[in-house]
Amino acid sequence: MIDVKIFYDELLKNGLDFFCGVPDSLLKDFCAYITDHTAQNRHVITANEGNAIALAAGHYIATGNPAVVYMQNSGTGNSINPLLSLTDEEVYKIPLLLIIGWRGEPGQKDEPQHIKQGKVTDKLLTASGIEYTVLPQNNEEALFSLKNACKYIKEKKKPYAIIVRKNSFNAYTLKNKTQNDFKLSREEAIKITVDSIDSSAITVSTTGQISRELYEYREELEQTHNKDFLTVGSMGHASSIALGIALEKPERDIYCFDGDGAFIMHMGALPVISSFKLKNFKHIVFNNQSHCSVGAQPTCASIIDFKKLAQSCGYDNAFSVKTKNELISALKKIKKIKGTVLLEIKVNCGVRKNLARPKEHPQENKESLMTFLNENITFCENGALSKLREVIKGKNYKKALIFTGKNSYKKIKNIVDQQIRGIKSQIYNDFSTNPKSAEIDKALKKIKNFDFIIAVGGGSVMDFAKLFRFCYDNKISSTEALKLQKPLKRTPLIAIPTTAGTGAEATKFSVVYVNGEKYSFEHQFILPDYAIVDGKLVKDNPKYLKACCAADALCQSIESYWAVNSTKDSKYYAKKSLELCRDYLEKYVNSNKEEYAQKMAQAAFLSGKAINISKTTAAHALSYKITTDYNLPHGHAVSLSIKNLMKTNEKSENVIDKRGVDYLKATIAEIKQILQINDIDKYFDKLFLNIGLEQSLPKLGINDITNIAKSVNVERLKNNPVELDTEKLKNLLC
Repeated sequence: MIDVKIFYDELLKNGLDFFCGVPDSLLKDFCAYITDHTAQNRHVITANEGNAIALAAGHYIATGNPAVVYMQNSGTGNSINPLLSLTDEEVYKIPLLLIIGWRGEPGQKDEPQHIKQGKVTDKLLTASGIEYTVLPQNNEEALFSLKNACKYIKEKKKPYAIIVRKNSFNAYTLKNKTQNDFKLSREEAIKITVDSIDSSAITVSTTGQISRELYEYREELEQTHNKDFLTVGSMGHASSIALGIALEKPERDIYCFDGDGAFIMHMGALPVISSFKLKNFKHIVFNNQSHCSVGAQPTCASIIDFKKLAQSCGYDNAFSVKTKNELISALKKIKKIKGTVLLEIKVNCGVRKNLARPKEHPQENKESLMTFLNENITFCENGALSKLREVIKGKNYKKALIFTGKNSYKKIKNIVDQQIRGIKSQIYNDFSTNPKSAEIDKALKKIKNFDFIIAVGGGSVMDFAKLFRFCYDNKISSTEALKLQKPLKRTPLIAIPTTAGTGAEATKFSVVYVNGEKYSFEHQFILPDYAIVDGKLVKDNPKYLKACCAADALCQSIESYWAVNSTKDSKYYAKKSLELCRDYLEKYVNSNKEEYAQKMAQAAFLSGKAINISKTTAAHALSYKITTDYNLPHGHAVSLSIKNLMKTNEKSENVIDKRGVDYLKATIAEIKQILQINDIDKYFDKLFLNIGLEQSLPKLGINDITNIAKSVNVERLKNNPVELDTEKLKNLLC
């Protein structure tokens, strides 16, 4: 290990007494020693690494003495331009000494963002024509390498690089640490901010501890991370990533969680962001005036008026706070502002030592967010229907096409009419409970002149509206839709469920029957743009309808949880739905209390979100033939096999889920724990008896079990965690 004092003194002996750069965790002891032992005008912590190269060039031009530029290898990209176009021997030929921390060194464990940079660190230097050495990790050899490096840059008048491995320098604790008197911790500020953000909003957090603190708070809340882009690497670019999302998703609020060091690094993004006059951009800067994660080296944030800076760059509004109450007040204001807003939160330098790192790979985080971004905007609460008018006014819609059920709409027509007053509307309900392709095509020929669609009803209404919209926008028939490769999406669709079961308002699927055969059509553009889930619309449904729908929501969530295609996100939605079903399903079916209705409406919506990712399994596959041939409602039909399917899956024979037998056993155990099931037979027998769903097939007039089993879609069975043949499918209905 190298004595940092000896190394520093050797630099001074060789006339290198000017230091600049961006602090690095591998160089934190070296950087700390420089900070404590170098005059302020001889040490500059720059905004980014490219700035440091240019600063070193200016120093050499003025003095004839080379400078020392330190950086993490992740910052090499920022330095390449001035290294090749300014200091290179074919341009100005300016010597300097690069000291580069080697994150992601091959063979060493490191974070994902450092792996590729670690592999190419030496190659980038070679490609740039920069000679280098890897610093030996003992004093004698390190000083020898350093002397040779100093000799090289003076004789050749060219840059030279020293690559530093992890744990090369002995420990040195910074004495002149950044100090401020701000009482609010960053972690507390992040929690308060997260608590204020709407459920449909997206957060892009900068690299380092801010992302880690955000991650941990989501874990504490038992939430998924699908609303957050946890930026790793690319320091200073979080706001530009957020801009890219905000431009494409104007209907969602986009929050950028920035740090002062990252913010300063690429501050030129500010006027670019403001130039687009966005209505949904919230830029939150957590300012502790330091590079906290790399040794608490100071930034120049203490002299910046972030509020004035943002306003001068064209931001519509800017705020600065330093107390909890000020923060809470500012966040309430920000939520109401339609524009580009900056909020500076002044926080102290403290950080928790046991702060965890994300368990998921960055690609998992990206895919999870991309899935969430393509979900719809949701209003889920008692009285949520009042949001319909807000959506209409906000988008300036003028002419509505309303798809409804033939009977269900009568009960709520007056309520909907209040929300769409002043809007021209046409109502259409000329289709079956199980929509047919011919009915879609008939509607396409008949309906004209509207600029948005409202679907008010149960799953069939949703399916019809979703597929109609898809066909209408692409000017194709319903059968052509099944083959379309590159669809368009234009007409907004607002889904308002009047049953608490299918969750169709949250799915990219639409069921349609072609010549008596069922097709499940899937495409992201099928998904409604908005879902308004209001318990008041489902509380007074007939008991049998409630029971069928609630059973569908329960079964969807169970199947989603064990599905081969399940993910962490789908299991999160399924779990939340199951918890609501556990506590409120029977109460909802057997009473008209608004609280229970809202809880089950939410459970159904969550079950839809779950299967939108994972899809369903064998119980649903068996149900379709029963519904078609015996006219049994879908939810009742699904309930007939769920008990035996759970027992079959629990046996874990012929498991086809690649995650294996132990994973499946644990999954079934988790479902039983969530639903508080001790005995599968007793649980489902009691539940379906209490909500009035007959489970005896003979009593329901269902006798041809063999034909039902043979009708099952083989593709759907591939999503069931264990292999099922026709005989086993028959047993599920016995």
